[in-house]
Amino acid sequence: MYESELAKIGWKGGFGKAVAAVAGVSLLLGIAELFVLHPPFAYLVLLSFTTVAFPPLALYFYLGYLRSKRLKEIDDNLPSALFQMASFPRRTSAERMMESVAKSDYGALSGEFARAGKQVRAGMSVPKALEALRERNDSLLLGRAVALLQNSYESGADMSGAFRSAAEDIFRLQALGREHASAMTIQKYTLFAGGAVLVPLILGLLLNIVSSLDFASAGEFGVSVENHEALVEAIVLGEQIYMVIFAAIASMFIASNEGNAAKAVLYFAVSAPLALLVFALVRGISVI
Repeated sequence: MYESELAKIGWKGGFGKAVAAVAGVSLLLGIAELFVLHPPFAYLVLLSFTTVAFPPLALYFYLGYLRSKRLKEIDDNLPSALFQMASFPRRTSAERMMESVAKSDYGALSGEFARAGKQVRAGMSVPKALEALRERNDSLLLGRAVALLQNSYESGADMSGAFRSAAEDIFRLQALGREHASAMTIQKYTLFAGGAVLVPLILGLLLNIVSSLDFASAGEFGVSVENHEALVEAIVLGEQIYMVIFAAIASMFIASNEGNAAKAVLYFAVSAPLALLVFALVRGISVI
C-alpha cells in the first residue's frame, strides 16, 4: 500500500522491512541509553517514546501522510477532470477522454490516467485498465468517476451530463469537508496544546510555589523536613502520571474526531514526552 511512497524516498524494500529496520535501530539505541543514562523511572516514558517508539511511528505515519496527500491531490483535481470529460462531444471514446486527462496538469490524477492509457496500449481492455486504476487508489470519488467512464465505454451513451453532475457534487462535498476540517483543526490544536504545554506548565508552576514555601513551623504539627520532601516527590510522581493519562485521553479524542484511531498512538508519542519535558523544565525554574 505504501510502496510508491517508499520508492519516492529511495527505499527499495517493502513497507514491513522499512518499519522493522527503523524499529530495530530505535530499540538498540533505547537499550544503550538505558545502560548509559540510567534515567529515573518517571522519565522512562520520555525515553521510550522519543527513542524507541517514535522513529518507527514517525515513518509509518509519514508514509501515510504522503499517501493521503496524494489521494487529496487526486480528489481536488477530479472535478476539473470531470468537467473536461463532460466538454467532449457525444460518442467520444473513453480512450480519448483518458488520454486528455493524462495530458492535462492534474498531478497524480494525470499520472494515473497515463498509466491506465499505457496498459490499454499494451493490450489490456479499457474496463480492466479502469478497474486497475480504481484498485490502486483508495478514493471513493475517483471510484465513482471510474464507474461513469466504464458505463460510458460499455453503453456508448452520452455521459456528459453525468460527468458534470458528479463534478458539481464533488465540489459541494469538498466545500463541506473544508468547513468541517477548519472547525476540527482549532479544536485539535487547542486540546493538544493544553495537554502537552498548558497543563504541565500550570502544574509545574504551582508545585514550585508550594515547594518554595517555608515549612520550618510545620514541625509543630508533626511534619518533618524528610516527610515534606517525600510528600513533594509523591506529588511530582502523581502529576507526571496524570499528565501521561491526560495525554492519552486527549490523543484518543483527537484521533477519534479525525476518523483515524491509529493516529492516537502518534499523538500520544509526541504529547506525553513533551508534557513531561515541559514539566521538568518548569520544575527547574525558581519562582520565589
